[in-house]
Amino acid sequence: MDEDKFRKFLKSKGKKSDVVERNIQTVKLFNEYLSNERNSSLAEVTEDDIEAYVEKLENEKLSAKGHLYVLMNYFRSVDNKVLLNYTRMLREERTKKTRRIFPIKEFMNIDQKHVKKLAAIGIKNVDQMLEAGRTKAQREEISKELGTPEPAILEIVKLSDLTRMGYIKTKLTRLYYDSGLDSPLKVAQFEPEELHKFFTEFVTKSGWDGMIPNLKDLVGNVASARKLKKLVED
Repeated sequence: MDEDKFRKFLKSKGKKSDVVERNIQTVKLFNEYLSNERNSSLAEVTEDDIEAYVEKLENEKLSAKGHLYVLMNYFRSVDNKVLLNYTRMLREERTKKTRRIFPIKEFMNIDQKHVKKLAAIGIKNVDQMLEAGRTKAQREEISKELGTPEPAILEIVKLSDLTRMGYIKTKLTRLYYDSGLDSPLKVAQFEPEELHKFFTEFVTKSGWDGMIPNLKDLVGNVASARKLKKLVED
């Protein structure tokens, strides 16, 4: 490993000194594994080597996600797109397994009577809500079955849809929804600075009880929104 090159790459990505050093040490550990157990090296590493290393870590009851993230940084720094994509795939598989699917009962100001009725037919989290209610026909069917007003079901579907952007669960979904940004497509039309100004004005005028998201979080939300395709039928 060319430590200087890797260090410069990490610093160019805004990584702090302690993070840079942890990345370097993690790659060194991987390189030692390759040398001692695979008779290989970073210059010769294969997908099988990476998979075997992940299996070793997990057999030792260690999380492989952090190691894979560092290896993604390394393969990005040496412009090895094949191994970058492979390590990304392995990490995403593990992230999906540990991801907590957000329960709809935890949305702010949600009518728990509707939540209990939905739970009775097996709809308890945002993934289930989107699967069962993304079309108007589906929502009409649920409404008839449960005796729940269709607009109430649509509200929960739209709140669920907003969670696809990332870290806007219990309270912030309500801020997006109440301010009129009830879909990722609407959020995608904003620049982060514009969105921050929009929320500032909304909170001031409405008296909404909560903090305005910081600009850094909004950058991530907008970026995520722009990657998403329309899912919910109005």
